[in-house]
Amino acid sequence: MGTLFKWLLVLLIAVWLLSEVNLNTSLYKYEDNQIEITFPSWRAEDPWYYLKWNPAQGEFIHRRGPES
Repeated sequence: MGTLFKWLLVLLIAVWLLSEVNLNTSLYKYEDNQIEITFPSWRAEDPWYYLKWNPAQGEFIHRRGPES
């Protein structure tokens, strides 16, 4: 069980390093808080996985594969 957890952690770190992560935060304007993840980072125009979350606007976008 420990070995499986170790490999999952290594895989998660590898995915994170190959991703482009944009994190915008603000203590004063709730509307400015958002996170945007593009995986892999070298395919920004046509990523394998894309996620964008902005809690103030109720926006949650995620997709796998190219946008049709």
